Amino acid sequence: MGKFSEREVHQFVLAHGLEALVKDCPQFDVELSEEQANEALDGDEEDFALWRIIKARALGKLERIHNSVRYGTFVGSNVKLPTDHTTPMELDLLGLHEDGHFVLELKVDRAAERNAFSELFAYSNYIAGIFALSGHKDITNVLVAGLDNKITKQAFLYDLLIADRDIVVYLPAFADGTLESLQLDLFLPSDEDFRHFTNELLSHDAMACVVISFEDMNGWFDSEESEGGSLNDWTRMHLAALSGYAAQLMEAERLHGFCFIRKPWKSIPRYYRNSLFVCALNPFRIAQPQPAEAILSQLKEEDRGAFREYAEMAFDGRLIRLAQRAVEDCLTHHHSAEVETAYWGAIVTDMQEVVFTHNFGFRPTGMMREAYVAHLNAIYARNASGEGWTEDVSLLKSNEVNNWMRAWMFMESCGFKDGGEPTEDEDDDASDDV
Repeated sequence: MGKFSEREVHQFVLAHGLEALVKDCPQFDVELSEEQANEALDGDEEDFALWRIIKARALGKLERIHNSVRYGTFVGSNVKLPTDHTTPMELDLLGLHEDGHFVLELKVDRAAERNAFSELFAYSNYIAGIFALSGHKDITNVLVAGLDNKITKQAFLYDLLIADRDIVVYLPAFADGTLESLQLDLFLPSDEDFRHFTNELLSHDAMACVVISFEDMNGWFDSEESEGGSLNDWTRMHLAALSGYAAQLMEAERLHGFCFIRKPWKSIPRYYRNSLFVCALNPFRIAQPQPAEAILSQLKEEDRGAFREYAEMAFDGRLIRLAQRAVEDCLTHHHSAEVETAYWGAIVTDMQEVVFTHNFGFRPTGMMREAYVAHLNAIYARNASGEGWTEDVSLLKSNEVNNWMRAWMFMESCGFKDGGEPTEDEDDDASDDV
């Protein structure tokens, strides 16, 4: 795009509209999301990969946005957005499509590409701010740029997968070198992009884990068990409600992880008979080495360790406050509870934690929820097709979504390799408590 000015490209896009310029995406000619999700289940255990499931989910999202935005119409050009400064922000193009508003940012110069996302989201947030309580998913973000910079590709993946924004990027192409031959190609991340992005997530070490424990509450939840070893229905119901509320708080803070309830068997002595586990991927444990080093090299040597350690501890503090709020909001007023942090890699390999306990009320959140539910849907789709081997799952999908044991198996199979598999004589209702 360097041979044309931004104004020339802007006027051409405005005059012709997206429908005339956006090319078809052949990858979407098949049911790509289901196909990719099924690929994650094919082959032996080593072929099962979290990145394939995340890719399938991401491509399904991009297909939806692409098939809506490309038929949208422009309603504003060079829209000035007043600010407190003397020079107002200027939004390149404002449009409408079937999912509401979209903003389009155009970047001609490669040097300006680095600021593309910050400017795009500044405009998007301004539009959203006009309407009370609208959020980051109410405005679709469209970027037309070359994406030549690695940092820009990483920013796109972060906003698509982690921040969960509705965003698409179109790469401009000039078939014969003239402005009139301009076409817009949808940018799709490569398999390597997805592998790189999810690689550091596949470790128990990346999980921050907070455990908040409290005593039984007579008449509401207790440690009594039936002859078969199962808990009372009301105990599971009331404590699962606490876990469900904690998951809502996690979703509100865009945390990627899960929460669940742990109760030791009645025969196992323990002072606190109930614990809520809140686990989330701690981003400060999975920093990318190359960009991190670019920052650290500019800091004093004595400050380099603290740069990451402070943020990592602060994230743990955030989870602690969330767990305390869940207990405060759900149990009796001023309910007594004790909170601690735990190493998740040790929890999932400890017989006392995995085998001799009732684990239930499992609730996945964020990207972990997206990946886990996509994995389950692929299992159900394969079972329904009648091809290959079938897996024993509940007819009601929600029973599997909230099933602690199946989630544990999912984490092990998609790369969380530190844990050991429970023995066959595990608690009967470890996989039935939901």
